[in-house]
Amino acid sequence: MNIITWLVLMLVVLFGTTANLSLKYGLHISSHTKGASASIQNLLLSRYFWIWFVCYTFMTILWLYVLRTIPLSQAFPVLGLMYAFVPIASHYLLKEQVVFSQWLGISIIITGVILVVN
Repeated sequence: MNIITWLVLMLVVLFGTTANLSLKYGLHISSHTKGASASIQNLLLSRYFWIWFVCYTFMTILWLYVLRTIPLSQAFPVLGLMYAFVPIASHYLLKEQVVFSQWLGISIIITGVILVVN
């Protein structure tokens, strides 16, 4: 795997992480309005929904490039980094609680990805 492909794959992970965080934050903000239809409308009009949409669009396009250049058996496990990055980012940015067992799981995921990539 060359450095450009590795960077593109990491962009896929970062776009996916950003997309998940922005959608969660957008849902949190829109849930403070009265009525379900009002909250859905607020979500669709919020910048966080559009950040989610743009990130997932770019993520999908970049993922197509990755699939053409890296064996799926190597590329797909790297996507598992999102399972590590999302809780870490939500802990620091959304102030969500991450308990010891989650930190342990995150470290196992990162170790597993390192083993698969090498």
